[in-house]
Amino acid sequence: MNDLAVPTRQGRPAEGLRGAFADLAGSTRLRGYDVSSADVDVLATVAGRLRAALDACLAGDLHSAAGVLNGVLREHGAVPNLHASPDGLPQLSFHAHSATIVDAWAAESATAVAFLVGTRQTHRLGRCAADACDAYFLDATKNTSRRFCSLACQNRAKSAAYRQKQRSKLS
Repeated sequence: MNDLAVPTRQGRPAEGLRGAFADLAGSTRLRGYDVSSADVDVLATVAGRLRAALDACLAGDLHSAAGVLNGVLREHGAVPNLHASPDGLPQLSFHAHSATIVDAWAAESATAVAFLVGTRQTHRLGRCAADACDAYFLDATKNTSRRFCSLACQNRAKSAAYRQKQRSKLS
């Protein structure tokens, strides 16, 4: 989500969808699939819809989030199953073994967010509190006190606050 649908991340403009998929194209995660320009457009739409679902979760509107997620799950054929390569162990996936990479990514991503909604864990979702960062994160701390997506954002925000405090003391 953070690589595909947020405009700024850690104080810099995000590289965007095409850059993220160009990086993915060479990785083992795509298992040799070709990603066309049309595929990227579909994934951009799905990423935007998932961002809307996350924003609805953060706003406490779980019914709206569920509606968006159900649509993505239905349209991209999310179905739980076990599959593996001949030399690997079976793993649980939420897309058909024969699914395109677009449907697989959409189904897996929507399923992950749906699990948070269905298990009442959306209070663990957060959006980075740093300026110039729109990234989402999952707070795994005991007291759900996380405020930043990364240590880099936390350090940047604390340094900025310190500099502001020093400027205030001088004036």
